[in-house]
Amino acid sequence: MTADDQNHGGWAFWIDRGGTFTDIVARRPDGSLVTHKLLSENPEHYADAAVAGIRALLPPGASIEAVKMGTTVATNAL
Repeated sequence: MTADDQNHGGWAFWIDRGGTFTDIVARRPDGSLVTHKLLSENPEHYADAAVAGIRALLPPGASIEAVKMGTTVATNAL
């Protein structure tokens, strides 16, 4: 069974907030994947990159099944 054969209840998001970029991988309800990349800090355009990325990908009226987020900000500083 492939990801395309699975039917999920809603969108799922996996987010890595880095010092420069925030990377988002999203799984649509049909199982297909989509990615999005934003500057982690861009106050002229959005207050929070993770929220802005989800809003950019999520169609109106769609439901969210899961959001999982991690960060590499402290790791990269070491």
